[in-house]
Amino acid sequence: MRHISLLLLFIPIICISGFAWAGSCERCYEKIADGKQLCAECELSRSDKLTNMKSREEQMTSAITSARENYRNALEKLIQYYLDIGNNLRLKKARNELKALNKVPQPGYLLTSGDTTNNISPSKNIEEANILFQDGKAYKNPLNIIKKKAKLISAETRFKKILDDYPESDKADDAAYELADIYDSYYFKDYESAAFYYIKCYNLNENTEKPALFKAAWVYDKHLKNFKEAVKNYNKVLQNSKDEAHRSTAKARLEQLKKEGY
Repeated sequence: MRHISLLLLFIPIICISGFAWAGSCERCYEKIADGKQLCAECELSRSDKLTNMKSREEQMTSAITSARENYRNALEKLIQYYLDIGNNLRLKKARNELKALNKVPQPGYLLTSGDTTNNISPSKNIEEANILFQDGKAYKNPLNIIKKKAKLISAETRFKKILDDYPESDKADDAAYELADIYDSYYFKDYESAAFYYIKCYNLNENTEKPALFKAAWVYDKHLKNFKEAVKNYNKVLQNSKDEAHRSTAKARLEQLKKEGY
């Protein structure tokens, strides 16, 4: 009987009240049931920890995204300052820096729910934003074209203020498009910024009636010679645009660019 009792001490599975224990928790070594890796307490602890880690990650990636946007805004203000004082040498350097920033791809881990293509477009009717938009349009399309560049700068300031101060406004996507159109114009020829804001318009509102995707593709294609981005956006035009002329042009350019190896 004594030998039998000693042998029982080495049996790995212990039956208590008819319940079979299969081993120990990987973290605290408490006995756990068959098919489990962690005990109930450690499972709960790990779940809470993962939630906290996810929250911290969102905070840090949000801070990086915000810092990038602040950096972009600061460069654009610096460019405007050099335009105002006529310092062409520093203006060129600041514009080159902005172009370099726009070429840096944003990693997927930085894309928040607000950056996805399935986002809900800003839809609040905000009176302050409405007034800014009306004023911006008036400056952008004046009846008198004297000092046109100065008026476009005034328009630019108002459209940017909508995006900075009232991003939830239903005028935000239109403001982005108007900004892109200003940068795409003869007076600015800032094609990097134009492409950026055309894309921003579409990202803010997938259902926009503005030809934002087509314009972005065209700028990448004809002005920036960034054919990889051009192909990507021409494909989006084929998938999303209802304008048959734009779809036809996109298809033709895609065929040509494919022959050229893009």
